[in-house]
Amino acid sequence: MADTAVRIAYVRSVLPTLESALHSFTNSSSTFRIVRTINPTTTPPKTLYILDSSFNPPSIAHLALATSALRDSSPTDAPPHRLLLLFATQNADKAPSPASYTHRLALMILFAEDLSRFLVSQSSSSPKSDLSSISIDIGLTTAPYYTDKSTAIATSEPPAYPSSPVHVHLVGFDTLVRFCNSKYYPKHTPPLSALVPLFGAGHKLRVTERPADASDASSDAYGSVESQREYVDNLAQGGLEDEGFRSEWARQIDLVSAAEGTGVSSTRVRRAAEGGEWEVVGRLCTEGVSAYVREARLYRKEEDGTR
Repeated sequence: MADTAVRIAYVRSVLPTLESALHSFTNSSSTFRIVRTINPTTTPPKTLYILDSSFNPPSIAHLALATSALRDSSPTDAPPHRLLLLFATQNADKAPSPASYTHRLALMILFAEDLSRFLVSQSSSSPKSDLSSISIDIGLTTAPYYTDKSTAIATSEPPAYPSSPVHVHLVGFDTLVRFCNSKYYPKHTPPLSALVPLFGAGHKLRVTERPADASDASSDAYGSVESQREYVDNLAQGGLEDEGFRSEWARQIDLVSAAEGTGVSSTRVRRAAEGGEWEVVGRLCTEGVSAYVREARLYRKEEDGTR
């Protein structure tokens, strides 16, 4: 706990720096920028795993998505690997609430540190790579869609990743359904031709199944695990070709089983924090994140405005 207190104190001390970095980015013409790196290394990556989220707050679901990809990587995901935690300051579906963007960056730093420590603890049991050598970048983007995000990363100046790694977006099945929803691409004909830049560049999606969860009624909306696999099979069989989704792109979608904790939603964490249920928050978040949420009184009802 003493170590956690020191980490929280440090992150709180750099909040002005984080706010300055955020303002500098949002007031620039840049569409992508790395603002922090945890466990920095100079090894150029061949595969860049991208965990894109509102991180409001990060939870053990984010931990599960990241560790699953890094520990049980696909044979086609060439090492060395690197992880990018990506926060979009413009989101296609969500307005900013309730924690401020500066607090989100603080939470991302603490989460990245917790994740890095966890990877070190798992390194000896991973036959594929040395997880202790994984660098974790914290990045900002103004791009709302995955295709635009990959383009922003690849074309950033100066180049963020000169080795031009393959991007592997880490998403849940619910995100895949939105990703393939024509309504998000009204300016393209056919609409899903908008995905050409991402798949044409060889980038991929690692999609985690979303099994039904009795504690999360929204999980029922995506059907059984079997129906989720059928959805991906349908993509491979040309089920959305009329809308512009090429059947061969399905080979760039890896559907993987859900790890423990994958179904935990940030909404569930916020509700627990709102009610002061700190034991629940502690179970649903990593240590640093849980401690920061409690100390900063994020998501509490009586806190308002600049939380």
